[in-house]
Amino acid sequence: MNAERARPGRTCASRTAPIGAGLRSSGVRLTSVRERILQAICTFEGHFRAEDVARVLREAGTPISLVTVYRNLPMLERTGVVRRTCLARGATSWERTWESAHHDHLICTACGRVVEFVYRPIDVLQEEAAAEHGFLLTGHHLELLGLCPACRKKAGGRG
Repeated sequence: MNAERARPGRTCASRTAPIGAGLRSSGVRLTSVRERILQAICTFEGHFRAEDVARVLREAGTPISLVTVYRNLPMLERTGVVRRTCLARGATSWERTWESAHHDHLICTACGRVVEFVYRPIDVLQEEAAAEHGFLLTGHHLELLGLCPACRKKAGGRG
């Protein structure tokens, strides 16, 4: 999976400053390493892996171990800064939650293509299911698996 890099725009430092303030207010120390990880995450437009974060930091001259990135991503997930997405092939990937609207995923099980989509009726059904079972929904993660048009065509159009 190649992480898609963000288009140029506001600097990452200006975009991540409110995130750092939020982490500090929730009792999480904003170390220089975490700040650099946030800035690396800021450079991605879509999904990324821990390896992508480490690569971006190393390319920028920041020596960092992959273990350090792996240790920090779950903490950033607990604080709501990133969201874990498995994306069907078993490798965990992530996406940032700031400057990103809620969406779900269609994932091709043959080629790994990911399509982000919003379909309000699905959200309504999930809310109704949660209420029916007495749950207060605080979020959800939906990945629909199948074959994309190109892979269906290669497979002889089945489905």
